[in-house]
Amino acid sequence: MAISPPSDIVNDVARAADPARYQAAAQKLLNGASAVDGASFEDAVKSVAGQPLMASGADIYTLRNSLRNDAESASAARTKKAHQEFEAYILQTFVESILPKDAENTYGKGNAGSIWKSMMAEQIGAQISRAGGIGIAKRLLDSREGGASADILAAPAMPDFSGRISPQKI
Repeated sequence: MAISPPSDIVNDVARAADPARYQAAAQKLLNGASAVDGASFEDAVKSVAGQPLMASGADIYTLRNSLRNDAESASAARTKKAHQEFEAYILQTFVESILPKDAENTYGKGNAGSIWKSMMAEQIGAQISRAGGIGIAKRLLDSREGGASADILAAPAMPDFSGRISPQKI
């Protein structure tokens, strides 16, 4: 059996296939793909071609603001999810350190047991975070948005003239 590198694999497969099915497939490719139940892209474009792009009474600025608000809400959702995942990771490390070290009967022995324990801690941390967590994600989100929690206190500053130490805001 000789190998001929310049042969085309697709042509070899087509030659080996049932000739009737090959001809039918080739004809479908030549005609273009037919739409399922008559709903092609061209039909969809024709159906909406006569409709206005904006609702009556809406101007371009309203449309722009609507799109911007949608984008901002999607961005806010992604940011919240990222902060929640960060809190879940922190909680995972806390939970993993709290779990008993010598519980081979519970987690299993060796590497598999440590992986199981780590996976369990990851899931517990994620569930705690989804349920509201301990406030790490909220605190980070508030500080990012400049909310009430943004006033993180720094090390005490020099005492003022009254003799009291007042914290500085970062």
